[in-house]
Amino acid sequence: MPTGVLLVDDHAILRQALKRLLESCPDFVVVAEAGSGPEAVELAEKHRPDVALMDIGMKGMNGIEATAQLLRRSPQTAVLMLTVHSSEHYVRHAVKAGARGYLLKDAVEEELVPAIQLAQKGGRYFSPAVAKYVGEGDPHPAVPTKRERPQG
Repeated sequence: MPTGVLLVDDHAILRQALKRLLESCPDFVVVAEAGSGPEAVELAEKHRPDVALMDIGMKGMNGIEATAQLLRRSPQTAVLMLTVHSSEHYVRHAVKAGARGYLLKDAVEEELVPAIQLAQKGGRYFSPAVAKYVGEGDPHPAVPTKRERPQG
């Protein structure tokens, strides 16, 4: 059964490109797309995706706030941040909100696909440039970690 993915980004062209990329692989199906944090929370509750790819910089509710709310309503969904923000501040807040990983938008397909697969299996993935902020010496852990439930 393919991994169901929710795409969350306020730029429609990026969502469309990601959808084409992911659906070119038989392992994925995009179950919904959201252009805002509140829409992401609503669609996650409705579609119960395996993984949500979440941008941070969105108007109204940012991706970190949306991650925390989404996980309260759809705790089985693994959230991967997909953003341009590479500062320690954003990475730590995303992890605290419950994100299973953090990818920078300069990632290539060869990084994105395994990160989604790993998160779906309960593992964690961090782009090499930000792994140091969360004590992930190896951003590609060989064995998935047990999925942690987000704190309220």
